[in-house]
Amino acid sequence: MVRGVRPFLRSAGAPVTAVPATFRSAFRVDQNLIRPVVGAVTALPVVAAFVIGLAIGTPRTAIAMALGANLIAVVSLVGAPRLPLRLALIDAVAMGLSVFVGSATGPYPWLHAALLAPWCFATGMLVVFGQTQATVGTQAIIAYLVIGRFSQAPLPSAHTGLLVIAGALIEILALLVLRLPPSLHFQRTQVADGFDALSTLALRDPYRSTVDVAATLDEAERALSSPSLFGRTDVRELRAALDQARRVRLDLSTLAGLRARLATEGNFAAESAVESCLEDAATALAAIAADLRRPAEEPGWHAAAWAFRERVDRLEREIGPGTAGADLSAAHCVAGLDAIGGQIRAAGNLVDAAGSTGGRELWRPGIVIAGVRAPGRWRHDLTVLIENCHRNAPAFRHAVRLAVAVPASALLAAWLSLPRGFWVPYAVAVILKPDYSTLFGRGVGRVLGTLLGATLAAALISALRPDLAMTAVLIALTAWVAYSTYVASFSVGVGFVTALVLILLSTAMPNPISTSADRFIDIILGGLIAAAAYRAWPTSPRGAVRDAESELFHTLREYLEVVFVAVEGGPVRRSALTSRSRANRRAWARAEAAVGRSIQEPASTPADVSKARGLLAAALRIVRASHALRIDATHGATVTSSREFELLRDGLLGALDTLSTHLAQRPANATPELRVLYRGIEQAGDAAHVPRSVRLHLDELVNAINTAMYLTALAESSQR
Repeated sequence: MVRGVRPFLRSAGAPVTAVPATFRSAFRVDQNLIRPVVGAVTALPVVAAFVIGLAIGTPRTAIAMALGANLIAVVSLVGAPRLPLRLALIDAVAMGLSVFVGSATGPYPWLHAALLAPWCFATGMLVVFGQTQATVGTQAIIAYLVIGRFSQAPLPSAHTGLLVIAGALIEILALLVLRLPPSLHFQRTQVADGFDALSTLALRDPYRSTVDVAATLDEAERALSSPSLFGRTDVRELRAALDQARRVRLDLSTLAGLRARLATEGNFAAESAVESCLEDAATALAAIAADLRRPAEEPGWHAAAWAFRERVDRLEREIGPGTAGADLSAAHCVAGLDAIGGQIRAAGNLVDAAGSTGGRELWRPGIVIAGVRAPGRWRHDLTVLIENCHRNAPAFRHAVRLAVAVPASALLAAWLSLPRGFWVPYAVAVILKPDYSTLFGRGVGRVLGTLLGATLAAALISALRPDLAMTAVLIALTAWVAYSTYVASFSVGVGFVTALVLILLSTAMPNPISTSADRFIDIILGGLIAAAAYRAWPTSPRGAVRDAESELFHTLREYLEVVFVAVEGGPVRRSALTSRSRANRRAWARAEAAVGRSIQEPASTPADVSKARGLLAAALRIVRASHALRIDATHGATVTSSREFELLRDGLLGALDTLSTHLAQRPANATPELRVLYRGIEQAGDAAHVPRSVRLHLDELVNAINTAMYLTALAESSQR
């Protein structure tokens, strides 16, 4: 088996020594992510579509309907926890149209291949809108190649397309109707995960990002915003507790910056004392998480929160504001710890009020009914597509590779007279990805999963020789396992989906062992073609990283601008601060992911990676200083407008604008020397009406932005 995968790894540019690690990773199953209830609810409509197809027509009717339902089931898992109803319906119609066009053009091979190219190009461009949308596009290609491979007259082709749509609609309808009784056990678990993440964050190295914690809190928010919970009063306390958790994350992020500053200043005693306090905070946060998971008559968080408060009080008497020779950074740490203590107590009280809901973890299918799409949104989407239609855009390169490789592989399979050659272009379509790391990881996982599924299907069919009734049972079992494990292990999920499809096809195709062997050979060949196509015209790692970095510094500028309004005592809606902070966090996560992908690209260089990591570190310093300014403003540390402050404010915002513009490879404006502007505030002293704490955060902003300017060659040197 390893021998069969080695050519794929070598053609993809991966070291062959990575094969054992790749195998271990491919078949690693995260047991916490296995969802048997999800699998059962998602599999039931597939079986229903198959049975209905048999009742109203032939096995081919049943196959078309079941495959349509299966494809919707897969996209519902990819789009978890929510799949918009509009997107699900678009997927159903796109698959039906693809089947019709594929079958109707089958008698004309040149036209069939010619129309496949724009189909693939459109699918490739959909990656700019996200993984779920890209999966919808890929399923249209699958429908074109697999279900639409039979050459038919237009009327029978339309009939087959409608059958696929009917099967897809059965799956969609089931996901809307089969709603299990709601339980808050799942929601409480998600919120508990958030508090556990905060507990870990309190003890984390201050130089690491908090984006992963924010993502966990976002998951909890999605769980609490389910339409099924609308109007329920028993989730209000959980939502309020989650709000406190977000505030804790913000304060911990600010404290991380202050702890790093204490280390830089050599104040190791204060740093050690702050870390000891954070250990107690971590214990209290973990206790809140435990109470959320297993409510008790005597909650465990009270004692931990009290111990944390006593330690903070002792620290405040030693190095807090107003003490003799108090260090400003240390005093700010004490204030931040005190704020966290209040938020912990508030969150704990809210968890107590939420009480116990009991019950088992249940699942509600994630189909979300949305309204009519606004015209402005369509225009925005069109603009996004147009902006990505250039040779250096990752989406454009991916679209071109798909448009060339998939039709070429179809022609190659026909030229080689492969028995079931449609699996070759299918493999190219599902394996070829916009970036190297995803192509390599998912490609190997799909090859291994296909081998597992093909072997399982051949063994079951050969041993059982099932009739139609037994086939329905096998479909139900393989679909249940496939959908239950799809998120826990991609390879295992794909393996059972492969077995499901082969069992379906066995009702109309003889010789299951030959079919399974052909499927595996074709998936290997398709994987090699996909790898070769990527290697022939790889995505430039620099372009994707620069675009993500440009967006990151733009969102940093937007966030800092509204923070400055608060610092100057102006009216600022909390929602504006929250939304811009969240946009910045998402941009940081996208930039971090882009840098991570670029590291694995064959064309990347150590210099590029070092610069990208440096910019991420500088951006993290900027956002932490912005958080600190925001928190100070809420505590009353505002400034009286002065010329010196306005010059520095405009200079900082202008520098972030320049960074964003430069990284987007557009002409950038020159910016004044930020250090000179900061010295103007220092020299003005009290006349500038800028509190000392605000000056401290402004100093950090100047240092971080100067570092970013230096890394992007916008400044020859900087003081860090």
